[in-house]
Amino acid sequence: MKNYVNWAILAPGRIANSMATAMNGIKDGKLPGINGDKIHLYAVASRNLERAKEFADKWYFEKAYGSYEELYNDPEVDAVYIANPHAFHLDSVLGCLNGGKHVLCEKPAGCSRDQLDKMTSLAREKNLFFMEAMWTAFNPCIREIKKEIAAGTIGNIINIDSRFCNRNPYDSDDRNYDPRQAGGALLDLGIYNIYFAMMLADFSPITAESSAVRMLKGVDAWNSVNLTFENGIVTSFQDAMDVPSTTGTHDAVIYGTKGFITVENFFCTQKADVHVYKNTWGSDNEVVREIREPFAVNGYEYECAHATEFILNGRTESDVHTFKKSEDLIDMMDTLRKDWNFKYPFED
Repeated sequence: MKNYVNWAILAPGRIANSMATAMNGIKDGKLPGINGDKIHLYAVASRNLERAKEFADKWYFEKAYGSYEELYNDPEVDAVYIANPHAFHLDSVLGCLNGGKHVLCEKPAGCSRDQLDKMTSLAREKNLFFMEAMWTAFNPCIREIKKEIAAGTIGNIINIDSRFCNRNPYDSDDRNYDPRQAGGALLDLGIYNIYFAMMLADFSPITAESSAVRMLKGVDAWNSVNLTFENGIVTSFQDAMDVPSTTGTHDAVIYGTKGFITVENFFCTQKADVHVYKNTWGSDNEVVREIREPFAVNGYEYECAHATEFILNGRTESDVHTFKKSEDLIDMMDTLRKDWNFKYPFED
């Protein structure tokens, strides 16, 4: 039985560079608790051979392919990190699974529940590991936030507010503004707001939702959403592609009956402050804990290490970010898009 995983990366773009940085960091021993020798940087596949070669040389991968099909057909590839835009995930995931490869697929894994079901169904049929790469699920700072909530430091959670807004001027060549590539704020940004709230609400069923949307060139450029969970927690959030954050960070606040927690850059947080009310009105509070959890590398290392361990142990589904959690997540986004009468061209 092998004691390492031959990892490959499909589509060497910006996000792939982040994962390659993390993989190299793990190999260099920067992540305590995992032997870097368990990760073997084996192959890179692009539609452009020169681009694949440049990436492979930069990040110390052994092989470079000028087509995805070569990666699918290489029997030495054990697992693939899929990093192309989400509109192309379905074909890439199915290609890898049919080629006998384990898969870690960048979020959202599928653009709809129908797409996700095709992936998980084939993974089960092939008895292969498959996981949506939701790095927030493995974030050490969020682990500490959950401990404070479980300890009752801020009492019972009432509201979770968050904003994830970027200003990207309209560009017809930008995939985020291309409906054919499943562009829009929801799948790119809002997915994080929804998942963050779901995690803190213990994935309680959502019983009510309301939302507003502003469409631009066939995609949702801005949305505002309110969700109510069965356990009574309410989340309110906004996402935008053409409206900036006024603070320079993308923050969240978790309000409880005894205090609140401020979370900086909630989707990839390394910093949170726990506040407890000092008077009835909440106008006076004190910080009782400053949570500081810097990444060992860049944040991608935790999901990669998790996937590697599960693959080596012969497990096919994560116990942290399960198929069910991916399903709940995409179901909510499908519901919102239905309310907005928003379908991607490939869904017609």
